[in-house]
Amino acid sequence: MCVLYGADAKAIWADTGAEHRRMYERIETVEKQIQRIHSRFEIIRVKGKAKHKNAEYDSLEDLAIAYKFMPSVQARYCTRFYKIEPIDAYLKTIGACELMIGLNVDEQNSREGNWGLNENVTYTYPLIEDGLTREDCEEILSEHGLHPNMPVYMIRGGCRMCFFKSEKEYKALYHLNKPEFLEVMAFEEQIQDKRQKFYSIMGNGKSLRQLMVECQREKLLFSEIETLYKSLKKETSCGAFCHR
Repeated sequence: MCVLYGADAKAIWADTGAEHRRMYERIETVEKQIQRIHSRFEIIRVKGKAKHKNAEYDSLEDLAIAYKFMPSVQARYCTRFYKIEPIDAYLKTIGACELMIGLNVDEQNSREGNWGLNENVTYTYPLIEDGLTREDCEEILSEHGLHPNMPVYMIRGGCRMCFFKSEKEYKALYHLNKPEFLEVMAFEEQIQDKRQKFYSIMGNGKSLRQLMVECQREKLLFSEIETLYKSLKKETSCGAFCHR
């Protein structure tokens, strides 16, 4: 949408304070690249705030530590406090405006955007109106050198400690971005309370520290296998047609 409609529009991005570092880099890159196409384009950055016990938190991670429990399907305070509310608060300050929601044709029957909340806002779906599918959108991004090509641990987007991430995604985070994995692991251990029942971010009862041990074992096993292959003589064959 920034490529197609950015000449007369701005983008809004709500920073939860719990994004992957790669996402912060992406936001900066997108803004600079789109400005080459539309010189007046900009990304409006907004941050949510939530109160707990007379303290105010502008970071989702800090709030979760204060709460001592994670967002969940039943309690998605992450989306409410740090996405919906800050964007709506900003929209209320700018008078009559149009909010273009980026759902494409493939999503029109399965999802709805955040609409109908502010009287001063007209809500539209330009990608659907222009008949653009996900594939169309990816082609447009590729043509302008803007295809995200995010690492596999960000395959579904979202915060770095999102409860929707799978165990495989957290494993990928360990192997591909260990410093950030260690930060998320430290966060998980900080949100525990005195109930003596460990709360797992992954929701399967397994802690990220336990997952780290598994990853270390797998890495060691792979290293041993790699060493074994390197030690084999070139003339040693493992089959009739294989001479590796």
